[in-house]
Amino acid sequence: MLDEDLVKQQQAAYSVSGVDEETPAAPVLARENKKRKEPDYTSATSNADISIKRGRHDKKDKPAAERASKNTAVYVSGLPSDTEFDELVQCFSKCGVLEEDDDGEPKVKMYAREDGSFSGDALVVYFKEDSVSLALSILDEYELRLGDSSSVMRLSKADFSHKNAGGGTHTEAKPRKTVDRKKASQRIGKMQKKLQEWVDEDGFGPAITPEDSSHATNKNSRVVVLKHMFTLKDLEDDVSLLLDLKEEVREECSSLGEVTNVVLYDREKDGVITVKFRDPLSAQACVIKMNGRFFDGRRVEASLYNGKQRFQRNGMGDELEGENAEAEKKRLDDFAQWLLTEED
Repeated sequence: MLDEDLVKQQQAAYSVSGVDEETPAAPVLARENKKRKEPDYTSATSNADISIKRGRHDKKDKPAAERASKNTAVYVSGLPSDTEFDELVQCFSKCGVLEEDDDGEPKVKMYAREDGSFSGDALVVYFKEDSVSLALSILDEYELRLGDSSSVMRLSKADFSHKNAGGGTHTEAKPRKTVDRKKASQRIGKMQKKLQEWVDEDGFGPAITPEDSSHATNKNSRVVVLKHMFTLKDLEDDVSLLLDLKEEVREECSSLGEVTNVVLYDREKDGVITVKFRDPLSAQACVIKMNGRFFDGRRVEASLYNGKQRFQRNGMGDELEGENAEAEKKRLDDFAQWLLTEED
């Protein structure tokens, strides 16, 4: 054994002034401090210890957690008992591209009661999360079949939190892990393509078809043209319909934005009503909501006013503003004068 006095003499000979020999070297001290601080950065769960030791793994896990938090599903209730699958697909496709299964079918689930009849509830899954917000703002408390008060839908974001409460429900998600990756990739690519086609130059609805291109629309238009809202016979049979219908349309469209004017053209056999909004975005939302819906058994056509259509109604100054407004007004004035001459 070494003599302690000899050891102390050697330490004194190699000592450096101002340095405490009892203090560990810097690298050793850093390691010890790190060990002491590690518990401060961990949570109460055992998973937290793993994530600290695997810094790279944390970066990979984060996007997965973010993806899991995104909710692209809408829960729908209040649907008529005779609702058709295709009817729901057509309705909710107006707000975005629907998610598809491996067979290419839209992910729309219609829930049934114990006796097999439709319960009136459904789950609609979109490809993108933004479509959920659009559907909630446009279709909530809206009639699936326009004019049918029994078809008013209630929408909410789908809540899957209950699936994490019990262990039994986790078995439902296991089959998803065995999905053919190649098939899934092809399906996603197909939906990405649909998404590109869905966004037109206005940012809403399916891409413009060659037929639509012949009726160029002004994307900044604040006026929506609604057709097949009434028949001329309806107006003849009920004199109060004109005012009542205008009020109904104003009330319905006000949920999409501020409405500044509603005009019913009682001389148009196509049953035309125009709705003017404060801003173009509200007008575009109105087109999505109203186009293709049914009102009193008739299929409504909704489009943005393109600046060229001319509609007629009883009274003066009843044309939409445009290049030919003055010419149209003169034509109607001449026609009125001709009627007076015929009476004489």
